[in-house]
Amino acid sequence: MSNDKKGLWANIGGAPVDLNAGMIEAVTNPPPGFVSRRQFVEDDVAARVNSIDWFARCGERLALDLTMETEPARGWAQAIECCKSPAWENAQLEAQNQLTVWLHLHDGAGYRRWNETVVAHKDATVSPLTERILVPFQAEHGLDIALVHSVQWDILGALMENSYLRSGHPAFFFLELLTVYVAGHLPCGWQGGWPEGRLLVY
Repeated sequence: MSNDKKGLWANIGGAPVDLNAGMIEAVTNPPPGFVSRRQFVEDDVAARVNSIDWFARCGERLALDLTMETEPARGWAQAIECCKSPAWENAQLEAQNQLTVWLHLHDGAGYRRWNETVVAHKDATVSPLTERILVPFQAEHGLDIALVHSVQWDILGALMENSYLRSGHPAFFFLELLTVYVAGHLPCGWQGGWPEGRLLVY
């Protein structure tokens, strides 16, 4: 999964990404999903993303009430290694699959619009964010491109969860992660088996 997921973002203007990896197995044998303690209403997520003071509080104590327990990363080096870890990539993919499986089973019309919605969010929000903030920050601080890829995936996930809230889905993992970004931090890893476990935050 690692190369496939990250490769999708290596060429932002390239072919559409297959965000349905593992869908057949997930539908026939649904895995346990993340259960948020929070409720979300449809919001202007793109505007929230564009107003974030990116990474401004990395290294400080996280003062948020999240569903999952959190563990602080000890610095940029550890944060980047966590972004590259299979455990984090798997958690991100499991969370995304939770939404697509729900739509496949309960909202066929919404599910059929999935690729169109992905492309619209990439063009309107994720790609401009990448060019304006993420890549310049990554280059200026000499950080691995994994930072950019991980943030892209999370922000797209929040946009997608928000887009389908009217369908009644219960998948709020990325919307919770968005609150971490808004607070100036970086969600960067996962410890433990999905969906139980702890979120690593820098």
